[in-house]
Amino acid sequence: MDNVFRDTLDNLSDAKIITTDLSSVLSNLTEVIWSIDLTNEPYRYTYHNNPTENLGTHSKITAFPETVEEWQANIHPEDRDRVLEELVNALSNKVGSYAYRMAYGNGEYAYFRDKVSVLYENNKPIRLDGITIDIDTVRRNRLNLELSQQRLKSIVDALPDPVFISVKESGKVIFSNEVLFKVYEMSPSDFLGKKVIHFLQNFQSRKSYLDTLNLQGHIQNHEMVLKNKKGETFWVSASTMPLEFNNQDCYITILQDITLRKKLENEIKETNERYHLAVEGTNDVVWEYDFRLKSSYLSPQFWEGMEIEPEQNPLDDKLIAAYLHSEDRSDFLSLYSHKVANGEQDLTLEARLVAKNERIIWALIKARIIYNEEGAPARVVGSMSNITSLKLAQAKLRESEAKYKIISEHSSDCICLQAIDGTFVFVSPSSKEILGYTPEELVSLRLREIIDPEYLQKVSDTMLKVLNREQKSATVVYKAIHKNGNAVWLETMGGSIFDDDDNVLYLQTSTRNVTERILSEEMLRESEERYKLITENSHDIVSLMDLEGNYVFITPSVKDALGYDPAEMVGMNYRDFLHEDDIKRVDEEIAGSISENAREVNSVFRYRHKSGEWRWISASGGLITDDEGKPIYLRANKIDVTEKRKTEEKLRQQEERYKLVSENSGDVIALHRMDGTIDFASPSCKRLLGFDEKELVGTDPIELIKEEHREYVKTVIATTAVEKGRDVKMTFEIKHKDQGFIWVETSLSVILDSKGEAHMMQTSTRDISERIKALEKERQLNKLKSSFISMASHEFRTPLTTIQSSNELISMYLDKSDSPVDNKLGKHVSRIRTELERLNSLLKDVFTLGRLDVGKARLKKDITSLSTIAKQVVLESSIPYKGRNVEIKVEGTERQVLLDSQLISHVLSNLISNALKYSPDKKDPVLTIVFQEQGVQLKVRDFGIGIPKRDQKELFESFSRASNVGDIEGTGLGLVIVKQFVEMHGGEISFTSEENKGTEFTVSLPLLD
Repeated sequence: MDNVFRDTLDNLSDAKIITTDLSSVLSNLTEVIWSIDLTNEPYRYTYHNNPTENLGTHSKITAFPETVEEWQANIHPEDRDRVLEELVNALSNKVGSYAYRMAYGNGEYAYFRDKVSVLYENNKPIRLDGITIDIDTVRRNRLNLELSQQRLKSIVDALPDPVFISVKESGKVIFSNEVLFKVYEMSPSDFLGKKVIHFLQNFQSRKSYLDTLNLQGHIQNHEMVLKNKKGETFWVSASTMPLEFNNQDCYITILQDITLRKKLENEIKETNERYHLAVEGTNDVVWEYDFRLKSSYLSPQFWEGMEIEPEQNPLDDKLIAAYLHSEDRSDFLSLYSHKVANGEQDLTLEARLVAKNERIIWALIKARIIYNEEGAPARVVGSMSNITSLKLAQAKLRESEAKYKIISEHSSDCICLQAIDGTFVFVSPSSKEILGYTPEELVSLRLREIIDPEYLQKVSDTMLKVLNREQKSATVVYKAIHKNGNAVWLETMGGSIFDDDDNVLYLQTSTRNVTERILSEEMLRESEERYKLITENSHDIVSLMDLEGNYVFITPSVKDALGYDPAEMVGMNYRDFLHEDDIKRVDEEIAGSISENAREVNSVFRYRHKSGEWRWISASGGLITDDEGKPIYLRANKIDVTEKRKTEEKLRQQEERYKLVSENSGDVIALHRMDGTIDFASPSCKRLLGFDEKELVGTDPIELIKEEHREYVKTVIATTAVEKGRDVKMTFEIKHKDQGFIWVETSLSVILDSKGEAHMMQTSTRDISERIKALEKERQLNKLKSSFISMASHEFRTPLTTIQSSNELISMYLDKSDSPVDNKLGKHVSRIRTELERLNSLLKDVFTLGRLDVGKARLKKDITSLSTIAKQVVLESSIPYKGRNVEIKVEGTERQVLLDSQLISHVLSNLISNALKYSPDKKDPVLTIVFQEQGVQLKVRDFGIGIPKRDQKELFESFSRASNVGDIEGTGLGLVIVKQFVEMHGGEISFTSEENKGTEFTVSLPLLD
């Protein structure tokens, strides 16, 4: 609790006040004081005073929430998110304030404001303290006040006299009617926002005006001089009364131009001292009565205004009472007697004068009583100001409010006022008749609860144009939901009501039920559309014939179908257009329909087009009878089916050709529905599967497929159907009627309809049992070959290794021997080494080729640098060829590539070794690496012996060597291996060569994923 009052208590200087018992303070407050412990859930309210008692009897809330969840649920849905966000901000800022609407029953809400403060401990919020204030009455009064002021402004604009409203405190003008600007030739910018005293020219008059206004709070018919922008001056009589306008204390002032009268009065003043004395204490009508002489005077303005003949000495001891309305006369005399009894001088009263023909004039009567030495009245000098305009303005305001109430309550239309957020402020009683809701029920609803969802956006957009000032008013027709649940059509016209700052205050709408009109319009529109559809837009030819077969009516569609205008055919007989071979049959059909009183008969015949071409027509129709059932017309709907007939003929021919192909094909050709069911199977199914066509049609072949292959086949079929594939191959085993399972290959294609959708499937199936057996034999041979290669690798390499070791020992022995070595022996040892190396190379190539043939070689891809590989290969390959080198060139942007480094090294090693081996004593070879956008090329060029043309064709075959190599060593397997390594990368190898000029091999490698 201390947290709630902390800021206030800290500012009190009197320590005694601080120690005041808080409980007595709380019980005396008109707000609800509460706290919430934030350390325990659920969060519960702790009230420090009685909520219902402290808010007073005016509060609509009878039960306050006990938990935060209950409080949140009672908040108006439109305020809930905003309030929760402001509450979160308060937890961060330690203080906060927010206003909201809370439900209090029957779907109604009241306005409240919470002011909260957060208590922190160790940088964590532990308690929320707050004050709840009931602001519902203030909020609603302010809205009512703004509406009343808006109406007042409308009435003031309609007054014939200049009127303006000024702020009491600053004296600045905040509103004026158009009459003021016209009369005094000033623009709004000349007058609005300026202080009134700036336009008052006479200092004494201005001072008197302000003094009287400050003293009495109002002024009637005060004379002053105004000056406009042009410097022109005007005498005016100003009547000022207090007014609350736009939540400010203001004055409303009505001006009457008395310039002419002042001129006359000044003339009289110069010639008549008595009139001069009267003028000093009065304004409009001047009157005087002398008690001693029993003489009196009324200025000419009185007789003119009253429209009666002037009288000599018109007044008596009752002063002007004789001219007052009977209801005001006693008030005047009573006030006068009271003034005299108290010795008071000044008298002011509003009263009615009765003029000619009982016309009423409202006047502000002012008088000064002059006493003699004995204290008795000696003379009374007074004035009367005409305030009829002011009274009329007040009456018009009351009348306007009364008329608005009468109109809204008695209009058959539902008249409503809505706030800009859509909530209803006022609803007229006719809402009950239009929507079934009473005004009280409708005020509690939102528009989305009344308007059909399909039209909600349309209504919202239309009224937003009014609120956004795009239109002054707008009308919208939409569907709404009656209280009884039925749909009704409404028409609403809306316009905006503005406040003094020209901001939109309310949306005023007038709504009426137009259901009958809309339904009538819809029925008429549907009827017209049907007629238009039949007579203008139908592709059918609709016609009427009399019983003799003469056309009496035909639709315009005959022009598109047969080339005739309707006018050309009306009056003609149908036989004039019919093919001679069809006339007899159609005559019999028409005669039969008449005799049998047939309502629906169909026929197909040939009809002559205007161009002379014969068109096939399909007609359906029958008799039209009168009320007695007698035939009067023959109706017919005709459709041109020429193209359909042609298409059917083409389809028949295609089916014949398809049947011919399928019946004479060795493969089984079948048509399937999308669920797999066979609709057609060629006769070859008997030869392939042992089943007749009739045995397969209508069955699902999936049941004949070997069980272990079924899921595979189903997956392929489903994928092909989705992707609308064509010629999709699948291999599986299927049951023969008499021979068990056989291997087949099926080609599957999807057939599309005219809309491009999968319609059927076509399959073509052939027996591949022999192929499968051959593949199995090949697999066994590859296995045997693989076993042989493994065995040979071991059996050949072991003795070769032994021979190579022994030869090396002999060589070492000869090198270390002190006795002379026979030269022939050294040559034999060297020859053995050379032959061993050649034999090892041959075995290596043979084993590599064998592994490729049996499919054991695999790519081992990695990202690497081709330049680095090339440099290493060139370095290793150049060792046996002392004094020679290979130039490396790079074209394009060098980059890392994905490939098998070992296989590409083998490719480059073979090509570079060949380039050096077959170009002795020639220019050094060149290796060019070309980096391309979609791949890379390796080019190895030498300038050696070249390859004869006759040997180039078989260069990549095993053990093939050029005829010009002489005694240069080689196995004839190197290029075969190179080609297979390149193709494993998805690449290609090619060459160009010219004998005795050199050879260039080109390896093209694509980018690998």
